[in-house]
Amino acid sequence: MNRTETPWDIADDFVGELAPHEPTAAQAIGAPIGHGLPDLSPEWCVARYELEGRTLDRLARVETAGLSPAERSLVAAMSERLASDRRLFETGFTPRLVAPLASPAHTVRESFDGVIIDAAHGRAVVERLEAVPETLQQLQRRLIWAAEEGARGTFAGGGVVAERQLEVLAGQIDGWLDPDGMDFFRSMPIAADAPADLVVRARTAQDRASHAYTAFAEFLRGPLRLEAPTNDAVGASVYLATARSFLGADVDLDELSAYGWSELDRLVARATQVAARVLGVAERDETSEPASALLRRAAARLDEDQAGALSDESAIRAWLESRIGDTISALDGAAFDIPPAIHDVVCDVTRAAAGVVYYTPGAPDGSHPARVVWTIPRDETSISTWKEVTSMHHEGVPGHHLEHTINRANVALHPWQRALCEVHGYAEGWAHYSEQLSEELGLLRSDGELLGMLLGQIWRAVRVIADIGLHTGRPVPENRFTTELEWTPELARRMLVELALTSEQTAQFEVDRYLAWPGQALAFKAGQRLWNGLREDAEARGDFDLKTFHHDALSWGPMGLAPLAELLANSGRTSTTDTAKDSI
Repeated sequence: MNRTETPWDIADDFVGELAPHEPTAAQAIGAPIGHGLPDLSPEWCVARYELEGRTLDRLARVETAGLSPAERSLVAAMSERLASDRRLFETGFTPRLVAPLASPAHTVRESFDGVIIDAAHGRAVVERLEAVPETLQQLQRRLIWAAEEGARGTFAGGGVVAERQLEVLAGQIDGWLDPDGMDFFRSMPIAADAPADLVVRARTAQDRASHAYTAFAEFLRGPLRLEAPTNDAVGASVYLATARSFLGADVDLDELSAYGWSELDRLVARATQVAARVLGVAERDETSEPASALLRRAAARLDEDQAGALSDESAIRAWLESRIGDTISALDGAAFDIPPAIHDVVCDVTRAAAGVVYYTPGAPDGSHPARVVWTIPRDETSISTWKEVTSMHHEGVPGHHLEHTINRANVALHPWQRALCEVHGYAEGWAHYSEQLSEELGLLRSDGELLGMLLGQIWRAVRVIADIGLHTGRPVPENRFTTELEWTPELARRMLVELALTSEQTAQFEVDRYLAWPGQALAFKAGQRLWNGLREDAEARGDFDLKTFHHDALSWGPMGLAPLAELLANSGRTSTTDTAKDSI
């Protein structure tokens, strides 16, 4: 090794090798992105694993003495993240990934969200559409290869997901291509200024993309399903490995499960107090009305309040834009120094089978903006906002959008950190911390919005205990919410509906999600807990300032929770941006 090799050199080489296969990596360094869809082949899956190993070997030989804060951040983040990604490969999670939340099939479809085939950008969109069939064929080959390798014992968790996940994804694809509704690909808008030859290509590419997804759904239900196990649980050993990877930190499952139950107790007690205020009840009689009944009565009262209801998609979009704008104004200079790019976000509203709010970051090269998307159930004609304010804070500001914007604007960080380092515990933990922060900073305007925030926190507490229980077989401890002794998908769904007041459809989706992504559900509550712990440590050192804490903590960039805690503990108030604060 060249003795002068720096962490920056190593990261440059790593991203450079990713770029021909992963468009986001290419955008991060200004390289050509080709058709814009990722390489989903088994060959690249293996090659990436080997590249991660070689890169880790190079990082291990770096002399840490004398490194700048930015270089220390890069070494810590890359060392943990590449080791975690290799761990996910070794369990089989990455090679066999089929899930209702974020599978490669979702990545391909979502690359067309919000696009228009027009004279300015239409050719790039059509080229990407034309690549959809080949890309799905790559994914199909990868899933077949993973099944074969799993049968040989290559992967600790097997080579095929449980049949439930295959059917759930196939069902989602059916919804995207609903012949009685609106086919996602065939309904992509074509502008009037699109050249005639491009329109012909576009129509053909739209049909072929739709047919390719239909064929992929048939593959999931056919050949692959014959290889799929019926048991959803991955077991304690694989679960520990995947949980460690999603969090970037070791976990004690017994302690974390106990924490989840204690949080559920605390949050339900507080939510019922707020619900009583909404109903005008002085004191709640626990002997005559269960918590779930009181919460449901309060929710019904809030839903009946037409002042907080939105009747159409344009009104919902306007509400999102207004609340995000107001929140940015309230936070800037108070709890954060917010970069100007925070305003580069699009608020979208779509229709789907079930409602959810989600965030997608902007492209590293600026080719498309960040988006906060609110999906509205197809059959809903009036939407109450009280329950979704906390989702807006989680997905928008001060949650995902703020964290992404600050990191993207921090030029002290390597492009890999700004655009490619994804750690669920860091990002989801921050967004869940932001929900809690919204109350502290006075962003909630009523008891209804406060109740909505608490219901969101209850939701994430149920995630912790259900996820651990369903995958590891831990029994249900004695508690006041159920008399059942064993975890089942039905028990998890019922607790979400009764305590977090989710819809039946959302609860079903949530449980399917937990079963497909073992350990990912811990990221929200466990990540929030770590962010709170980091803040408590900073407060204990004295001379605490909230804005300074947020600046210093976020300045290290995304990374696993364990290296982040170590860097903050050993650095005092030193951050990667101490010499470049004007950059953010």
